[in-house]
Amino acid sequence: MKILNILGSPRKNGTSARIAHAFTETAAAYGATVADYQLNLMHYRGCQGCEGCHTRSQRCVLLDDVTPLLEEIYGADIVVFSSPIYFGDTCGQFKSFYDRMWSLINTDQANDAENSSRLPPGKTAVLILTHVEPAGVYTDVVERYTTYLELYGFEVRTITAGGLRLQSNADIDQYLGVADGLARELMRGQ
Repeated sequence: MKILNILGSPRKNGTSARIAHAFTETAAAYGATVADYQLNLMHYRGCQGCEGCHTRSQRCVLLDDVTPLLEEIYGADIVVFSSPIYFGDTCGQFKSFYDRMWSLINTDQANDAENSSRLPPGKTAVLILTHVEPAGVYTDVVERYTTYLELYGFEVRTITAGGLRLQSNADIDQYLGVADGLARELMRGQ
């Protein structure tokens, strides 16, 4: 089982990263291989809207640190996407990466949900979003990102941690437990 852990938070040990690591540590204990990608340490540009991925290539035509990550998604079984929510959406590092995933869509089939993704079938996405607002405030963000992950062909599982304190050392034990439980469930079901 191959897992990609895409860490969107600019804080290496922020709450979304800690929850993502709880998931991947448990999965690794069950035999999964895990590759971590901390977006804040990578050098890349957001989508340029050039449509090169749909007119000249089957892949994003930009060549930077995100290029191999996008390629690795094709071979992954589970992809963990984690980000804090800042000012009503995912943080900038995550959003810039996520826009580059547009290259994973076959635009000739974009209205045909079963054939719109260029990715092989059978992948699971674990979407982890954290924020300081009361629980339930950002359901629109969860729904929007879930919709696009499903368009890419993922079965989506979500963990949303809301109402957190601003400090990265906020008590998130209950969410760490949820991540651990989800990893156990997915690894047992492989």
